[in-house]
Parts: sequence; C-alpha cells; structure tokens
Amino acid sequence: MSDSNNRTGIGPQLSAALAALVDELLPGKGDWPSGATLGVQHPVMERIAMHGGEAALDELAAALARIGAPFEGLEVDARVAAVRRLEAEEPARFRWLRNAAYQAYYENPAIVTLIDGRGTPYRLRPHVRGYELPAFDPATQTPTHGRGHWIRTADVRSVDTSGLNLETEITTKWGLQR
Repeated sequence: MSDSNNRTGIGPQLSAALAALVDELLPGKGDWPSGATLGVQHPVMERIAMHGGEAALDELAAALARIGAPFEGLEVDARVAAVRRLEAEEPARFRWLRNAAYQAYYENPAIVTLIDGRGTPYRLRPHVRGYELPAFDPATQTPTHGRGHWIRTADVRSVDTSGLNLETEITTKWGLQR
C-alpha cells in the first residue's frame, strides 16, 4: 500500500475531529442548529484542501489530535480548554479555522432561512438581488459625531487607476487570484 493510501488523519477521523471543534465554536441553541449538525466541517475541509492541499489536511489532523479531538468522553470544561489550547498554540490556524467555520455556518441555506424568517432580510447570495434599502436621507442620516463625511453622488468623480498596473499585478485573497 502506498503512503497516499495509508493517510490515517484524513477521512472519517479528521471529519469527526473537525466536527467536534466546529461544535465547540458553533454549539447551537434552541432553534439554532450546531455547526456539526449542519455539516460545517465539510466545507471547512474543502477550503483547507483548496488553500493548502492534502498536506494542510494532514497538518490539521495532527493539530486536532494534539488537543484530543474529537473530545470523546471529555466534559465541557475540558473541551473548551482544548480549543483554547489550540487558539493559544496556533493562533493563525485557529483564526483561519474559526473564520472558515463561521462563514460556512452563515452561508448555509438553513441558517439563511432561519435569519430571514425572523424578520431580518438575509440572502444566500446577496450580490445577485441586493437588499431593499430606503433612500439616504441627509436630514436624518448625516453623521453628527464630527468624524468622517459623505459625498453626494452627483459630486463623486472618477479616479485614475491606470498607474496601479491592475492588468499585471497579482492579488491573492481567500483563494481568489488575478
């Protein structure tokens, strides 16, 4: 058997360990399902694989094993302590995992429907239709705190971006590359 077929950290073990972490980050309550109930661990694993490949999945499996995930038999305080240990020992990895989990949770159709059903307009893909907003009213919405300012639409002018070399410069952010 080759090494690629004998990767113990990937698959059900990683899925269970990541599901345990996700449930500590997004435990759910009342009508709100937990992150693992929604399967948030799966899009998080996909993002990790896209971002760092199979090696990143192996590294994540090792990091979660170091903190004892999937936390079977551990009391709440011990699970919280394990997650805090990951946050303290690997802050960049923890921040990335937390943000990816939150994003996957709040873009889940079940959560979108739940939020929207409670009277707060929320769309799965807001860039398609946008949100209904009232027109800006300078009489009631002009900032009074003395910081910043606004410009009337009629006074907005184009900015010359030709010197930015956008055709040749490479920009990378969250997997988007130009």
